[in-house]
Amino acid sequence: MLRRSLRGLRHAPRPLVVILIFAALESLAWDIATPAFQGPDEAAHFSYVQHLAETGAPPSPNTGTAPNSTEAQDALDWLNLTSLVGDLGARPAWTAADLSLWHRIERQMPAGSRANGSGPNAQAKNPPLYYALMAIPYRVFVWLPLLKRLFVLRLISSFFRLGTIVLTWLLAGALFGQVRWKQTLAAGVVALQPKLAFMSGVISVDNLLTMAVTAFLLAAVLLVQRGPSRGRVLAASGLAAAATLTQGRGLVTVPVLAIALAIAWIKHRPDVRAMVARVLMAAATIVAAVLVYTAFTRVSNGTSAFGGQVSQLNSGGGFNIGQFLSSVWQFYFTPLPGMQPRIGPAYGFRQVFIWTFYGTFGSLEVNFSSQFYGALQVLSGLGLVGLYTACALRWRRLWAAWPAVTVMLAMLVTSIGFLHYVSYRALLGNGGSDPLITGRYLLPLVSLWALAITFTIGSLPRRAAVVLGAVILVIGVILSLDAIGITAARFYA
Repeated sequence: MLRRSLRGLRHAPRPLVVILIFAALESLAWDIATPAFQGPDEAAHFSYVQHLAETGAPPSPNTGTAPNSTEAQDALDWLNLTSLVGDLGARPAWTAADLSLWHRIERQMPAGSRANGSGPNAQAKNPPLYYALMAIPYRVFVWLPLLKRLFVLRLISSFFRLGTIVLTWLLAGALFGQVRWKQTLAAGVVALQPKLAFMSGVISVDNLLTMAVTAFLLAAVLLVQRGPSRGRVLAASGLAAAATLTQGRGLVTVPVLAIALAIAWIKHRPDVRAMVARVLMAAATIVAAVLVYTAFTRVSNGTSAFGGQVSQLNSGGGFNIGQFLSSVWQFYFTPLPGMQPRIGPAYGFRQVFIWTFYGTFGSLEVNFSSQFYGALQVLSGLGLVGLYTACALRWRRLWAAWPAVTVMLAMLVTSIGFLHYVSYRALLGNGGSDPLITGRYLLPLVSLWALAITFTIGSLPRRAAVVLGAVILVIGVILSLDAIGITAARFYA
C-alpha cells in the first residue's frame, strides 16, 4: 500500500506536490509556534477527544466533575498555560527546569487522571465525527506523554487542511478545465491563507468542517455538471451528512444539496422514477446522520443535537424581520435615514471579513499590524471590484456554466445568511454583548474565495494573469511567514 501511495505521489502534478509540501511544513511550524492549548477553545476540543478516547463517551456540556482531565488541567496550571490565554504579557513555562518539574508531576499522577474530564465542556454540544476520528490516533499514541501526544494530534489534524488544498485543486479543474496555472493559483491561495494555516496547527473541529464542506462543494458541482447518477447523489449526500455530523454549521450543506438535486433534474432530465429514488436516497442519508447523532447523544449524555451556533437558532427574544434586515445592512454599510442603531457592539464586516478572517492567532490576541489590516482591506476591496468587472465582461461564460455557478452562489448565500441569522439571535439572547460570528467561521468557504480570485485573475490576458497570480502567491507567503513570526515572538520572545 505504501509503495502504491508513493507511486501515486510521483504521478501527482508537480505544482500540487510543491504546494502540499510547503503547506505541511507550514502546519508543522504553526504546531511548534503555538504553545499547548493556545488555539481557540483548544483545551475544550482536546478534552472532548480525550474523554471520548479514554471512556468511549463524550463529555457533557452541562454537568460533570471537571471540564478538563486531571492530566490536562495540571498542564494548564503548572506550565502557565491558563494565565497565558489572551494575556500578551504572559509567557509559558518552557525552560528546562519547568519541564523537569512537569515530568515529575506527570510520573506521579494517579490512575484515571486522563479519563476524569467529564464536563461541563462547551464543545460537547458539537456532533461527534471530528472527535471520533481524532480519538483513533489518540489511542494509537496514548503511550506518549501529554505534550508530545498533543503535538502529534495537531499534526494529524493538519491533514484535513492538506485535503482541503487537494479538493480545491480538483474543484478548480472541474470549473476551469485542466489549466495548470489556474489550479496552482487556486490551491496555492488556500495553502497560503494564514488563518486556515494557523487553525491546522491546533486541535479544532474547524479543520474537518472546512474539508468536508469543500468536498461537498466539489461533489455538488460534479453532480450538476455530469448528471445525477446514483454514485454522485450518494457522494454529495454522504458528504453533506459528514459536514452535518462535524459541526452545526455543516447544516448549510443540506439546502445546497436540495438545490443541486433540483438543478441536476432540470438540466439532465433523468427518468422520473430514478430521480425520485435518488432524492429519497439523499434524504435518507441526511436523516440517518441526524438519527445517528441523536441516538449517540441520548445514550451518552442526553444533550440535544447540533449545539454551538445552531443552538442559537431558537434562542433569544422574538425575531423581528425589520430589525434583522437593518442589523445585516449596518453590518456592511452606514445606517440609512430612520434606521434604529444596530443592536450589539460596533462589530461589522471589517472585524469578520478582514481582521479575523486573515488574522487573530493564538487565543485571538495575536494580530497583524494595523497597516497590514489596512492593506488587506484595500486589496480585498480591489478584488471585489475586479470580480464584479470580470463577471460583467464574461457573463456569457457564467451563464453557460449556470448550474455550477448557482450551486456556488447557493453555498455562499446560505452560509453567510446562516451566520447573520445566528448572530442576530445570539445578540437577542445575550443582551447584545456577543455577536458570536468571527472570520474563522468563513473558512469552510475558503475554496470559493480562492476560486473567485482565480476567476478574476483568469479574466486578464494570460501573461498578465500569470504575473499577477504569482504576485498574489508572494503576498500570501509574506503573510504566512509574518503570521508565524509574530506568534512565535508573542509566546517566546
